[in-house]
Amino acid sequence: MAVAVEPDARLKAFYERVERQSLRPLWLNTSVNASEPTGEVLPWLWPWKQMRANMYEACEVMPVGRDGADRRVLTMRNPTLPASNHGSSRTLLAAMQLVKPGEQAPSHRHTMAALRYIIEGQGGYTIVNGQPLTMEPGDFVLTPSWCWHGHAHEGPENMVWMDVLDVPLVRGLNWQFYEEYSEPKTLQPADKPRDDSLRRFGTGSLLPHWMGRQDAPYSPLFAYKFPATKEALYRLTDYSASPTEGYALTFSNPFTGGPVMPTISASMHLLTAGLHTQAKRNMTNTLYHVAQGRGHSVLNGQRFDWEQDDTFVVPTWCWQEHAADGGDAILFAASDAPVLQALALYREETYATDGGHQPATSTFTPAS
Repeated sequence: MAVAVEPDARLKAFYERVERQSLRPLWLNTSVNASEPTGEVLPWLWPWKQMRANMYEACEVMPVGRDGADRRVLTMRNPTLPASNHGSSRTLLAAMQLVKPGEQAPSHRHTMAALRYIIEGQGGYTIVNGQPLTMEPGDFVLTPSWCWHGHAHEGPENMVWMDVLDVPLVRGLNWQFYEEYSEPKTLQPADKPRDDSLRRFGTGSLLPHWMGRQDAPYSPLFAYKFPATKEALYRLTDYSASPTEGYALTFSNPFTGGPVMPTISASMHLLTAGLHTQAKRNMTNTLYHVAQGRGHSVLNGQRFDWEQDDTFVVPTWCWQEHAADGGDAILFAASDAPVLQALALYREETYATDGGHQPATSTFTPAS
C-alpha cells in the first residue's frame, strides 16, 4: 500500500536536496523585493581632536620606513558595517596619515584609487608617476588607480592629511592588485618638474591642447589648490544658493568635464553664516571633511555637531541637511557618484514636508 508524503515533509526534503546541490529558492530571500536600500549602515563622525591626538601618539609608537610601517595611517572604520568591511562606508574608506619632517613613505601602486585632502603642515610633497606635488592645507591631491605614489617631507613640522580610497569597493569585488616600486623599498625619483600638471592644466578653462590629450580615465590635473577654490566659491555668493547643496562646486577633469576619477568624485560646499540646507537623500556614499568653520548636520533624524577638520560619512539613501553655526563653513566632499552614474543607478529625493527639514530626535555622541 502506498504511503502519502506529508506536504511539510516533502517541502523539507526539497529544501535539503537543493541546498546540497548549491541551489537556493528565491522565495526564501525576504529582501529580494525590498522597496528601497536598507538603513543598516548608519552615518558616523570622527572628531578631529581625537584623530589628531591619536595620530601624534602614533608618531611615538610607530616609525615610518625600514624599522616601521610603510604608512603611518589610522583608518576610520564605521562600526555599523559588517565585520568583513573595514571601510567608512560600503564603498569608500577615509583615513588619517601623518609624515614627520625628514621621513619618506616609499612608492608603490595599487588598483585602488585615492585622493588626499591636506589638513596641516608645510613642506610635504607626494610624487605621483614621477611628478612631485606640493601639499598645502586645503589642497587635495589625486592618486589615480595604478599610479606610482610615495610621500616625503622637507618641512619643519608634521604633515597630516586625510586619505579617501575606494578600497571597500575594489576589494569587495576582488579587483585589487598591488606592486612595490622597488626592492628595497624607495621613493620614486622625480622625472617631471614640481607641480607640472598644475602649470599645464590648472587654469581650468584654458588648456594647452598642443601638448596632447591623455587617454587615461582620470584627470591629468593631479592637484587642486584651496585658495583658488575658496575664491571661486565666494564669487557664487552674488547668486542664490542651492536649497540642498549651499554654494557648491564640483572638481572636474579639465579635458572632459567629468569626475576627477572613475570611482571617486570631489566637491566643495560653502555654507554662509546661518544657511541651513533643505534635506535630501541620494544613492551615494559621501565622506565630508570640515575645511572651515563649524555647524551641524541632521542625518536620518540624528543631529551631528561638527567643527573644523572633523570628518563624517553619509551612507546611501540617508536623509541629509547641513547648517553653518556662528559663521561661514566650508565642507569638502568625496563620493562614489561616478560609479552610480556609470551604472545608471543614481537617484535622489528631496524632503517634501516641514519646509524641507527633518525633526532631530537624537544627537550623535562620539566615543571617548
